[in-house]
Amino acid sequence: TSAKMRRGTLEAYKQAFLVPVKLTDRRAVYLNRATQDRADFVVRRLEDRGAKLSILVERIEYAHLEDYADEIEEWRKL
Repeated sequence: TSAKMRRGTLEAYKQAFLVPVKLTDRRAVYLNRATQDRADFVVRRLEDRGAKLSILVERIEYAHLEDYADEIEEWRKL
């Protein structure tokens, strides 16, 4: 993989998961310590314009719910 491709992939990852957003009406989410430590490491290493662990978790969960929205709706009806 070329450095240019990796850089493009890194930028896409940052745009997808590390761009800060204002979280309103927040709720607590609990993670296993090992998972949190790994996610903290990712955020610290790739931090871009003030990204935080809560943003990473929010963006990953949002993407997951969007990706599986149709399936979740069908499963809900079972």
